[in-house]
Amino acid sequence: MLIEEIISSVEAIRDPYLRAVTYARIAEKLATIDDEHFKTAFTKAFDSVDKITNPVMMFKALLTVACSFKKIGAKSANKVFQRILEDSRVLSPTDRDSLMQSASKYIAGIGDISTAIIFAMEIQNSHLRDKALLDIIKKNTAMLEKEHIKIAYRLRKTKLALESISSEPYISEAYIELIRLYLHLGSYEKAINLLDEIKKRPWAKLAFKEIVFYLKDKNELNHYVPILYQAAESLSKKFGNEFLVEMAMALALNGAVESAIKLIGGLEEGLVYITRDLLEKNQDVLPDLIKALPPGKKKTVGKEIMNHLLEHPERGDNELIKAIREINSEEIMVKLVRYYILIGNVEEGRKVALNIKNTHLRSVALADVAHGFLKKNEVAEAIDAALEVKDPKFSSILVSEILLKALDNEINKRKRVTT
Repeated sequence: MLIEEIISSVEAIRDPYLRAVTYARIAEKLATIDDEHFKTAFTKAFDSVDKITNPVMMFKALLTVACSFKKIGAKSANKVFQRILEDSRVLSPTDRDSLMQSASKYIAGIGDISTAIIFAMEIQNSHLRDKALLDIIKKNTAMLEKEHIKIAYRLRKTKLALESISSEPYISEAYIELIRLYLHLGSYEKAINLLDEIKKRPWAKLAFKEIVFYLKDKNELNHYVPILYQAAESLSKKFGNEFLVEMAMALALNGAVESAIKLIGGLEEGLVYITRDLLEKNQDVLPDLIKALPPGKKKTVGKEIMNHLLEHPERGDNELIKAIREINSEEIMVKLVRYYILIGNVEEGRKVALNIKNTHLRSVALADVAHGFLKKNEVAEAIDAALEVKDPKFSSILVSEILLKALDNEINKRKRVTT
């Protein structure tokens, strides 16, 4: 079909709203190829708008036409926007609020943040107004992915919208968007200082983590750790010690283990929480965490790690096990023996067990070693391990058990041969 035919065929659309919208979109498409027919299409769009009897639908159609004007860079778009703002005052407060909210979202979507804010500010319902302003702020931030040369401009617009938001959680969410802009701008200290403005815990947690991960990605984390430490302490006064642990976790995950340890202080449950989280998300950091801890705390972390490795022996690696072996704890040594047996390295488990001084723990460890050798059908080695047990009675019971088990194995072997 020729363009003239397409335009003339729009009249077949009976609904004047859809007719107006169709004309506007045709005009927009034609303008992108510099076809003069776009003027005709826009004129017909306005004619169709005038035929809409429902005032709400009429303003929505007019909004679509104005946005199409804006997309092609027509200055007259602003006049249409102004007409919508003024003439829509005849609507009921509820209908006008709904129209202003839709308009602000649509206009922000085409990149006109300033006009979008003007429309949002016309909303009388404070809840809807705050939501509309936050949506604009989020859209403003999202535009950074497409353009990187207007960050200062985006920053000003976000501040303007944020100043008009009056309630939570919208204020806290808006500050997260502002923080993101400051991070993109490279104003890291300003971004960190804004954390104190956030009043809702979930958003403060999210913002802190985003800052830490962003700085880590930019290789700037170490430089800003002292400021982050101060910010975390300040936020913990507002949100409690649990929040402090979560902030320490964010630092630890990104390798700032000394700052994480300092932040949680003597909170042993916090240290356990961090250890568990690192085991799931980034266990490569654990050797550094162990090294940075005082002796008493090393045992806490070591036990937690070994309990995890006994359930998931495949998660063990050389660096982590090396760090564990340096912890001065015979209870942990017993767990290490079991770990070595689980991964099939019974001989290494035996070496660890022989260094245990406590009689009871040594007996427990060597009993595990003996059973480990027996499972591999290495009876002589199993007996040798049992004889290393210092408690004569326990040693005797162990040797007896090994011999009987060895006999059972031999009998079963002969039965299989005869059958």
